Amino acid sequence: MSASALDAVQSAERLYFRTGRHPAAAELAARGLRFETFDEIYDHAPGFDEVYSLIASRLIETARTRDVTYAVPGHPLFAERSVALVLDLARREDIPVVFAPSKSFVEACLEALAIPVDKGLRLIDALTIGQTQPSPDLPNLIYQVYDRSIASDVKLVLMDVYPDGFEAYVISTAGGPDEAVEKLRLYMLDRREYDHLTSIYVPSAECGEGG
Repeated sequence: MSASALDAVQSAERLYFRTGRHPAAAELAARGLRFETFDEIYDHAPGFDEVYSLIASRLIETARTRDVTYAVPGHPLFAERSVALVLDLARREDIPVVFAPSKSFVEACLEALAIPVDKGLRLIDALTIGQTQPSPDLPNLIYQVYDRSIASDVKLVLMDVYPDGFEAYVISTAGGPDEAVEKLRLYMLDRREYDHLTSIYVPSAECGEGG
């Protein structure tokens, strides 16, 4: 967490976390920071579109009458659909928005891999991988691999593009104390457990192994 982000959450008049199910949230709570989360929406909404729409609507409703601080993991403009919706609603109502960004999950994953990116990187939301095909000419970083079911969907799409034995990297808790990287062949991707802090990195076909 950047110094500006830490200052923002500590000085917030009304503080919301997108989720309390994150190591940073647990650490801040242990320090005595008080905040509200939207985990109840995650637990009861029928899908992620509804989750993010409800979060944005509630934040804007509160922001009409008082200052609101909304904290998300990593950088607020990297793969944060709820932030995009908040910005859209805020612009419509002329509500000012100020950012206090921290490092995104992208940098954390690349640092965990110790792999430089000099020829580009394709970011893919695992929840929409059926509509966003991976590019074998580029390295691909697939995020939001929440569980084995999603990992299975990712595996099937990847195996349409790469050989079944092509090797990918599963990154867990990037940037955290429990960070881990595991190399797996594509056909084995859904044979392990996943959580909301897991991403999959697939090197370019030119650099990859296996087959």
